[in-house]
Amino acid sequence: MTTTLDGAWQRHLETVRWFGGKGAGARIVRRDPLAPWTPTGASPSVRSEVATLEYPDGHAEYYHLLVAHHPEGVDAPGTVVGTDVVDGTPVQVVDATTDPAALAAFVAATQPGFADREVSVWRGEQSNTSLVLGDDDLYKLFRRIEPGPNLDAEVLLALSGGSVPEVRGRLVAPWPEGSETDLGLVIERVADVTDGWELAAASCAAGEDFTERARRLGRALRDVHTRLADAFGTHARAGDEVADTMGVRLDAAVAEATELEPYAGALRAAFDVLRGRELEVQRVHGDFHLGQTLAGPEDWTIIDFEGEPAKTAAERREFDSPWRDVAGMLRSFDYVRSAHPDPDSNTATMWADAARAAFLIGYCGADTGDDVLPAYLIDKAVYEVLYELRNRPDWVGIPLRAIRSLTHTEKE
Repeated sequence: MTTTLDGAWQRHLETVRWFGGKGAGARIVRRDPLAPWTPTGASPSVRSEVATLEYPDGHAEYYHLLVAHHPEGVDAPGTVVGTDVVDGTPVQVVDATTDPAALAAFVAATQPGFADREVSVWRGEQSNTSLVLGDDDLYKLFRRIEPGPNLDAEVLLALSGGSVPEVRGRLVAPWPEGSETDLGLVIERVADVTDGWELAAASCAAGEDFTERARRLGRALRDVHTRLADAFGTHARAGDEVADTMGVRLDAAVAEATELEPYAGALRAAFDVLRGRELEVQRVHGDFHLGQTLAGPEDWTIIDFEGEPAKTAAERREFDSPWRDVAGMLRSFDYVRSAHPDPDSNTATMWADAARAAFLIGYCGADTGDDVLPAYLIDKAVYEVLYELRNRPDWVGIPLRAIRSLTHTEKE
């Protein structure tokens, strides 16, 4: 049975940015506390808990809660979620990321080499929680977790530096039913950078040339793909299998989004170019777009290698074609047009076309890419239609516009 505190945590999760199940009817069916990070008798006491949330369709997700306990009767700082009894003592339960003293104690206990750093919470939009440690480091707390290593941790530990942030610390904890899980990673806070989406959107809105930056971004992705292949290897996958998988996703999307019905035949035919061939697949980013990049004065840094949030860890860890990531960035440049005062103007269209061409030249030396690229672009655009209908219905015209273009039809 769900306890009063479970219900309080459920309500709190609906208010935080990193919770991916908002409005989906999830309920907490279990909370497993880990051993306290802070010493016995510390006030506040800080611990992590693994919350198991079950959805109406029966699937479950696991979330990392960082919890602070303050004695009853004191004016507890931060967001008080509820009350509990711990070791026979009544306590106030606080979201530790809203409690400066709790955060300082947590960092000192789990990453003692950074105990002298000023700690604050990064306020950007994200699916995790990042703590700013002084001027040079970020402590990224993973929120949606699963048994085994976190994908972002796997990749950053394998690559560490260059076009990705350098790793400077790791927090691993026992999973409630055996094994281990990553709860956090201390990484380099890359200096003198701008969010890639914000930079591109401002450039498009102002009609500024972005081609050199786009070329450099293409080169950065190529560098990351090369290093991922070296670190994790490659293998071949039947194109028929990939086409079938894309077709299944398309069928499910058409069933939910009637807007796709006029294009379904042309979309399915576009996947057939993959048939009868083998594709080289490897570890990839999996959710690559401008929001996963940081632009420096000369170079780019690529971040957040956890893949699409809607997929399981096993699905996100599967090898895929590097053209998956290329398609993601090309679609992102199309989305940037929404920042222009007139997204359908020649100026906005030419900006996006030029950025896409330059990115491809940086990535592979040609502005057309491989002949499998259109299939991946269509698969991505179909995903976007569903995403926008579920989250931002006013934006669904952006991927539909791309689908009309990719299928060479003007049907509405």
